[in-house]
Amino acid sequence: MNPVFQYLRSSIGRKQLMGASGILLYGFLLIHLVGNIGLLNGPEYFNKYGYLMLHTLKKVVVPVEFLLLGAFILHLALGFKVTAENRAARPERYAVRASKSTARGFGAYMAASGIWLLVFILVHVPHFRFDVYSAAPLVSYDGVVMRDLYTEALRSFSNGWFTLFYVFNFAFLLVHLAHGVQSSLQSLGLNHPRWNGALKAASYAYAILICGGFAALAVWLWLQGGF
Repeated sequence: MNPVFQYLRSSIGRKQLMGASGILLYGFLLIHLVGNIGLLNGPEYFNKYGYLMLHTLKKVVVPVEFLLLGAFILHLALGFKVTAENRAARPERYAVRASKSTARGFGAYMAASGIWLLVFILVHVPHFRFDVYSAAPLVSYDGVVMRDLYTEALRSFSNGWFTLFYVFNFAFLLVHLAHGVQSSLQSLGLNHPRWNGALKAASYAYAILICGGFAALAVWLWLQGGF
């Protein structure tokens, strides 16, 4: 059998691919958050940033978007497969020891949070990337016409239910990242009793940074024109 195919069929191979795809997605979240912080600099700055990413750098950004889409689909599919394999290996439920309850507690939520995040992406990406649900108005700077993403964000988050939906999503994402970052790194070999405690703390800190940042921006937008 071809070694690559054999690796992909193995449990270790699937877990490592899941970890690698997860790290790619986790890195994107940080970049996306940094970009969204540009909202605090006002409409012209943020709209020009959006134009840079969606038009000026289109030949680079579009392939990256397909890469991220592939990573997300792979991560989700492998996650369900690994979860099914783990359950098949332990057909009978058993009591969880106190020393392992936290880790297993997070693991139990991974599938549910993954499904919810898929629903969120199906709302978020078509809305702000493709104007599916609500088209952003147009604005012109220095003779260049571009989408007014800043105004669209304000208009969308002025709806309290819309903002609540986003904040609720980040709560799910927090649980997913807190366990997922550590698990992904361990699958790729960063696993040793001497630093697993620090790795766990770093995963929690990263989850709080990402989810707290996105949630804070959502609430800030709501406060600008919410009710």
